[in-house]
Amino acid sequence: MTRTDWRELITQVPREPFIPETIWVDIGAAHSQSGFTALSKHDHLQRWRELVAANEPVITQVDEGHTTAGNTGWSPSSSCSKPSIVADMLDALNLRPGHSVLEIGTGTGWNAALLCRRVGPRGRVVSIEVDPMIADGARAALAATGYSPLVITGDGTEGYPDAAPYDRVLSTAAVRESVPQAWLAQTRPGGLIVTPWGTDYCNGVLLTLHVAADHRATGRFSEDLAFMRLRAHRRRFYEPDQAQIQQAQVSTTDVHGWDFFRMINSDQAGFAIGVQVPHCALTVELHKFGEDHHLLELDDITTQSWARLDAHLTSPNPLLVHQLGPRRLWDEAVAAYDWWYEHGKPHPTRFGMTMTTHTQTVWLDNPNTVVRAFTLAG
Repeated sequence: MTRTDWRELITQVPREPFIPETIWVDIGAAHSQSGFTALSKHDHLQRWRELVAANEPVITQVDEGHTTAGNTGWSPSSSCSKPSIVADMLDALNLRPGHSVLEIGTGTGWNAALLCRRVGPRGRVVSIEVDPMIADGARAALAATGYSPLVITGDGTEGYPDAAPYDRVLSTAAVRESVPQAWLAQTRPGGLIVTPWGTDYCNGVLLTLHVAADHRATGRFSEDLAFMRLRAHRRRFYEPDQAQIQQAQVSTTDVHGWDFFRMINSDQAGFAIGVQVPHCALTVELHKFGEDHHLLELDDITTQSWARLDAHLTSPNPLLVHQLGPRRLWDEAVAAYDWWYEHGKPHPTRFGMTMTTHTQTVWLDNPNTVVRAFTLAG
């Protein structure tokens, strides 16, 4: 299969007509602030065009639309993806003229236009967008550029059974741990499901599932990439107050130096830890307390468990760990790290998933070596 170049995509279907007039840019550490500020095409045309033309994602909404221009946004909630990543995902999808494709996450509509171009006049594209305002904007942009996919406002985890079955299902938002069952049910045998996939600990990688005649889907994880989550799959965090933290169990850990970075790197042990330690959200603030002095926190909102590592990597003293709640999250993460090391430090590409109508399992090297069975979603 020929690898698509992102420059080719922009030549075929320019993304500028799909980008709204107001986009959001990271304020950045240079201003000693955090968050996102609005940038208007009307007021800053050259800068707007530079950002849209770059091989970078463009943030088109923050805080689910509750924050408007003139205010600081905190959480990106919709974007137009990095063109090179879009090209990689389209390659994984392996679209053919005449295919019927379901897209989860319409966003600006640019990706839906690319899908329409690939499947041609004999094909069909259905795209689902959870946010009504974003869906309306995509419909307008698609109509103005001459593309006519069916854009549905709704919950993408449910798919769109009225137009099923599909030859391809593509999600432009990441799933957490498990793939919605509706996507499998609505994909015809021989079809593909392509989605970013991650855990609370590690987000994420690209998963490509091949659907067989018995409606069992099997596939492998590939390149490291990060996408916004499906809104139904977003992480929730548990933050204990200071009084609770005072009651935490204090211990030391042997983890130090490169072990620390292996544990937080999704391209190394981070992926395996996320697979093996369920419902464990990772937060890392590098250089929080100075050079080589980092802060790591783990939490599970369902059990109100929490752990903190004061990672002063150049200190000669053992590193301190605080843990509270019924789970010892740091101990679980270290055990998973040891497993990763003992199994030859497997890269995420050595892992795969098998999905049936009742089960989902992640395995190492082959489907018989199950690492974890996941709770089903959707």
